[in-house]
Formats: sequence, C-alpha cells, structure tokens
Amino acid sequence: MTPDHDRTRFHFQQDWFELIRPEWEQRTAHLRGRELRILEIGCFEGCSTTWILDNLMSHPNSVMTVIDTFEGGMEHQAEIGPDHPTDRYQLSTLKHRFDANVAKCTEVAKLTIMQARSDDALVALRQQRRRFDFIYIDASHVAIDVLHDAVMSWQMLDQGGLLVFDDYSWRGFIEDCYNPRTAVRAFVKCARPEVECTETESQLWVKRVPNCIPATPNPDPALYYWDKGTAKHVL
Repeated sequence: MTPDHDRTRFHFQQDWFELIRPEWEQRTAHLRGRELRILEIGCFEGCSTTWILDNLMSHPNSVMTVIDTFEGGMEHQAEIGPDHPTDRYQLSTLKHRFDANVAKCTEVAKLTIMQARSDDALVALRQQRRRFDFIYIDASHVAIDVLHDAVMSWQMLDQGGLLVFDDYSWRGFIEDCYNPRTAVRAFVKCARPEVECTETESQLWVKRVPNCIPATPNPDPALYYWDKGTAKHVL
C-alpha cells in the first residue's frame, strides 16, 4: 500500500464512508487518471473528501470543490443540549478535524473549500458558470434541502457526468416527507428523460445521458389542466 492510500493516517470519529468505500472503488474505476471537476456537497470530517483526493485527483488539471457549513445537520444538532451532554459529533472542532485530514493528501492544493450553506454556495457556483463531471450530495438530510441541492447541481453537471446521492435508504425521521428518499425520487421523476439510475445498498448513482424522452405537446386543449378531483387526490 502506497503512503497516499494508507487510510490509517487520517483520524475520523465517524467513518461512515468506509462502509461504502469498496463500492466506490469499483464504481469509479473508469474515472481514475481522467481530468475531473468534482463537487462534494457536505463533507463533514473529510472521510470521502480524502478518498477522492487520493484516488480521483491524479490528473494535473483535476479540481475539487467542497461545500459545508461545518455546523452539522439537523440530525446532528438535535443531539446537542441538556439531553445529550456528551456532544458525540463534537461539532465545535469539526472544521479543524476536516482541515487536519485533507492536509495529509498530496493533491490538497486542488481542493477549494466553500464554508457556507449549500443554497448560497450553489448559487455562487452557478453565477461563476462552473461545470462538473462528478457531484456527490451528502449535506442536509432534510428532503426539501436535498431536492434543492439536486436541482441546482443538475444544472451544473455535464452530460455523461455522475450525480451521487448518499443516504438514499436513510430513514432518520418518522415523517417520510423529511427523508432524503422522498426528494431523490421526486427529482428523478422530473429528470427522467436524461437519467440512468443505479441503486446500491444505501445510495443512488445517477448518470446524465442525452434526452431520450422528447416532450410531446398535448393535442387536446380540453385536457390541458388536471381534473380538480384528481389533483386533490395526488396532493
């Protein structure tokens, strides 16, 4: 094992990515050595970030951008307070831990960190006319936030690029309207003409492909609008 692939040099309190790392090694094999523009939305301690830097950033022109508030998500913040005195995620030192981990990567100079909410950062990237080949969404696990991240990211993903949703099978909330799967399914339904999807154990990998379902104008004006009763049923 070369030094750049020795994962023991990093220090992660939460090693969620390690559970899916073998899957990533297989699914990204075709990307090795290519010039890549990668966006990671939500990076936490840098477990996935460091793997990407070590494995997908070898091309001299490759670049990577990460977005994170380093304040944790709603499910992390819910465990701070009198009822959870230990603060097992130690959010106050999260950014320091991330910085310390990525600093150990040879390709760290190719990394740009945007410490911001994803809704603000994605707008900024759109204004800069940025484009990406690979986007990993693992930020807020609240459905409405996931949907926003997906739509904004899709507008910056080149054809042939990959959009990966983490925690597709995660059910951290009793109410399904909050869970990521609800948002991902809604997004995929809307983007159906341009997607090829592969569901893994806990993630959904979406490839952007040429439009295969052209829009067909409705020839009957009488059917332009949903029946009121049907619309109520859908909602």
